[in-house]
Amino acid sequence: MLKHVSKIAAISILLFVFQQAHAALVTSGSVYLKAEPGSWVGGGIGSDEVIWTHGIEGLFSITGNFDKGASVTFDDGNFWSFDFAAPTFDPINNTNDGNRLEVAFYDNATRYPFNAPTRPGMNFSVNGRGNNTLGAWFDVREITYGSNDDEVLSLAVDFRQFDESEEMLGPSTFGSLRINSSIALNLTGQPVPIPAAAWLFASGLLGLIGIARKRAAH
Repeated sequence: MLKHVSKIAAISILLFVFQQAHAALVTSGSVYLKAEPGSWVGGGIGSDEVIWTHGIEGLFSITGNFDKGASVTFDDGNFWSFDFAAPTFDPINNTNDGNRLEVAFYDNATRYPFNAPTRPGMNFSVNGRGNNTLGAWFDVREITYGSNDDEVLSLAVDFRQFDESEEMLGPSTFGSLRINSSIALNLTGQPVPIPAAAWLFASGLLGLIGIARKRAAH
């Protein structure tokens, strides 16, 4: 067990150092974390729940990651990291070059960067506390990019990570992370449901796209 923890700690430090070298400090940032009793990673926050703000408790930075996703670090004297990535496999084009992280709900995530190509990847860890395996969901509510995938300008994401369980069972930590975003922190511990009107609009839009494709085919 200690060997696994040491490896995780070493990997966390290396990733943190690499990301810090390429990341930029944010203009504004905050995170809400709430850990269930027994959560290994969440236990590192030192309380059942916390809110950390950029420039007060520590400093946030953000960058794109290897899989066209987003990686956030928080420096309060420890090495906190938050990593999010979409599945790398694109079934439409049958490629495995990665998909840009977009506004969407991602379920059945496993530990980034070791997630399977068909599953999203996520990792919330701190120096000395990380999971060998994990299950998670995350809800990207806002993300904007600069001139390329390495430059993430804003991010709003809610997530829940289950320690050592890809089946998403057992102790977990809920988080709500905001980087250069005006969307309020989610303190509910649950994903924010999409309004019914938005579902109807999306369904109608997909229907119109289908009709247009059929007409184009003829």
